[in-house]
Amino acid sequence: MEAAQRVHKGLEGVYVLESSLCLIDTEHGKLYYVGYDVEELAEKSSYEEVSYLLLNGRLPRRSEFEAFLTKLRSEMELTPEEKRDVQYAAKRTGPMDALAAFYLFASKDPPQAKDQMEHAIKAVAKAGSVLGNTIRVQRGEEPIESQPELGIAGNLIYLVTSKRPEQYQVEFLDDILILHAEHGVPASTFGAVVTASTLSDVYSSIVTGLMTLKGPLHGGAAEAAYYQFVEIGDPDRVESWLERTLAEKRRVMGFGHRVYKIYDPRAKYVKAMAARAAELAGGRVKTLYEIAVRLEQAAIEKLSSRGLFPNVDFWTPIVYTAIGIPPGYFTAVFAVSRVVGWVAHVLEYWKDNRLIRPLHLYTGPEPGQRYVPIEARG
Repeated sequence: MEAAQRVHKGLEGVYVLESSLCLIDTEHGKLYYVGYDVEELAEKSSYEEVSYLLLNGRLPRRSEFEAFLTKLRSEMELTPEEKRDVQYAAKRTGPMDALAAFYLFASKDPPQAKDQMEHAIKAVAKAGSVLGNTIRVQRGEEPIESQPELGIAGNLIYLVTSKRPEQYQVEFLDDILILHAEHGVPASTFGAVVTASTLSDVYSSIVTGLMTLKGPLHGGAAEAAYYQFVEIGDPDRVESWLERTLAEKRRVMGFGHRVYKIYDPRAKYVKAMAARAAELAGGRVKTLYEIAVRLEQAAIEKLSSRGLFPNVDFWTPIVYTAIGIPPGYFTAVFAVSRVVGWVAHVLEYWKDNRLIRPLHLYTGPEPGQRYVPIEARG
């Protein structure tokens, strides 16, 4: 097979676009958004400010940020029609499908090209309110009014728990939203850009991203890691569980990453959060943390030689549990965060749009097959 015809399965090692949004330094285990270290952003910034950074390619001046916050907050509340849409979808689908249905309903009147940034901001603002009320409806409760002054993270916790969150809970979720906001061109972002390349709208691109993230090989690792900790049940059972799991050739969920062959920089940050969460929340959260610490140590001894280390989803279940997010919704929280990354890539790609239309290498029968009437095929 000629080199020009070589198939790169999974697009491994193939550059599909240029972007100024994200740099993943795999050699040193660092992640940058528009040149800013994501750990510094998580420590010093907010999800709202990082959203401005990704959508505009720079940090805002104070007046710009205040105007951006005003716009975000004005869009966080769901209209009566949007609440009806959320109730309709939440009663009939899972959380990821409910999010997708909301954006699908929003795309029924495609926005004009000049309005795409406005709709991108709206899409970011609505995500947490949609998920929070989806969780309520699926628990048999009614949607409630958003609390925009709490910010995107605080509002989501409020909708889920029906009470004003503790400051540490808001800080934890805000940091996780920042860490999940952008990560280059994984499957969901590529899917969103493929849709956008047809000159479809922002909302339809988000739907593609959501349905791609829904797949267990992409967005489901945090939930799988949580149930893994629950299966272990006690820190003293970690080593025997790990031996049995590896003998059965099962994966240790939350270990390994398609990009990182060393410790995921986001995981280091969330690990410290998980330690604080265990201290503050105690009880079940502390037990999950103790299991995770012991499993990390034992698994690194077995798997580090293969380039497998904890990724961010190994530690996030502990923090999610501490702030009251039910385990069946961890992937959807990831999606709420990543909406801004998807739309930022879409807006960037449209600046020099080209329809994405790759080739395939034909491996079927030789051309010239003769048609045989069905009655003569035996």
